[in-house]
Amino acid sequence: MYRIRIFSSFCDSNNCKSVYERLCEVDNMEDYGPNKTIYIVSEGEPFTHAIIMNTAMPYLNLPKQNVVGLACEPPLFLFNSNNKQFIDYVNKNVNKYFIGSNNGLPPSFIQSYAYMWHITPPKTIPNKTKILSIMISNKLHAPGHKYRHSLVKHILQTNYPIDIYGRGCRFYNNDERIKGEFTDNEPYENYQFHICIENFQTNSYTSEKYTNAVLWGTTPVYWGATNPLFPELTIALSGTISHDMEIITNIVNNPMKYKKHFSQEEIRNKMNILKHLDTIFSNDT
Repeated sequence: MYRIRIFSSFCDSNNCKSVYERLCEVDNMEDYGPNKTIYIVSEGEPFTHAIIMNTAMPYLNLPKQNVVGLACEPPLFLFNSNNKQFIDYVNKNVNKYFIGSNNGLPPSFIQSYAYMWHITPPKTIPNKTKILSIMISNKLHAPGHKYRHSLVKHILQTNYPIDIYGRGCRFYNNDERIKGEFTDNEPYENYQFHICIENFQTNSYTSEKYTNAVLWGTTPVYWGATNPLFPELTIALSGTISHDMEIITNIVNNPMKYKKHFSQEEIRNKMNILKHLDTIFSNDT
């Protein structure tokens, strides 16, 4: 049985419990509940297993094989190889710590998708009437921040029907494609494709920029993880403007040729951490 306590460096355990119960759609899981096989406990309740998120370092009186870690940020945002205190903590207390790239880190750090937070899975997928969207932030320091803006500048030189969302829209002049900030799922739910650019390129760090699109049945046009969560559903970008604009042009001109076909059940199952506990907590790497 799994009685799981989640510890995070950015919120409390009760908030983590609430979020994962929503994302994992536990109301549809027959084996989830306080008297069933799997349950995420609240603060103060006994637990048999622990998940640490980011750089949380709780005191734990558990076997090491009952503890896993999840990096919810790219390695360069989270910490570096000189962060000795946290690395020592993982070596002592954590069997497997899932991270986008483990370059320079000890064997406990496993290159893998880390079950990061994303949108609430939608109940239905609408018929999509728009072709392509992209999101840009107002940040400009990471490689992905800069590349999104480079793409947008080239897109705005065309007449392509590509809608642009996000706080970074404030840098651009009036254009009917500049949609500005959004409040919910506007960049995904009515679009066949979404251009997803991670902040950094890693082996396996696949963020909500990508998973939100996939959950809405929107084909990701993607730069980021070289090993994305759903490679068969992904149109890979290279990070080179001329090459990537050619891909975007082809999609706009012939979207049906490039549209991927999704199984929402398979997608939800693969992203649901509670359906992979035996693997996550195993000693296999």
